[in-house]
Amino acid sequence: MKIVYEDLQQVIAAHQKFLLGEPDGIRANLEEIDLYGRDMAGVNLKGANLRGANLKRSILWDANLEEANMESAAFKHAILQGANLRNSCLKGAGLKGVNLIGADLRGADLSGADLESAILQGAVYNEDTKWPEGFNPHAAGALLMERDPNQK
Repeated sequence: MKIVYEDLQQVIAAHQKFLLGEPDGIRANLEEIDLYGRDMAGVNLKGANLRGANLKRSILWDANLEEANMESAAFKHAILQGANLRNSCLKGAGLKGVNLIGADLRGADLSGADLESAILQGAVYNEDTKWPEGFNPHAAGALLMERDPNQK
């Protein structure tokens, strides 16, 4: 289902209120919404539901998608450079040809995701990151971040 620009902006604004704990805030639910080619650079959708969304060719540069549910979402050729994807669910997501340069993938679940031709140079991950079976993040240019010994 497509969403018009104005409605998307209302969903994002309500989500910001939700994140701030305001009573009229609503968690963004963009499940199975067609967001093809949308420019959402810098958007804060922390904890949002984007399960099954079409984000092909979308611009999500520096977006905050921490703890978002993006299971089975389609990102083919999207730009997620510098995005915060910490602890997000990307199970079975289509990430073919996606730009993930410098993205934060610590704790993300990418099991079953299609990472063919994805660009991972400088993306960071940790021991909690789950990769597709047989995928070598180091060989793809991602950097393993050790756990901070002062962190519990």
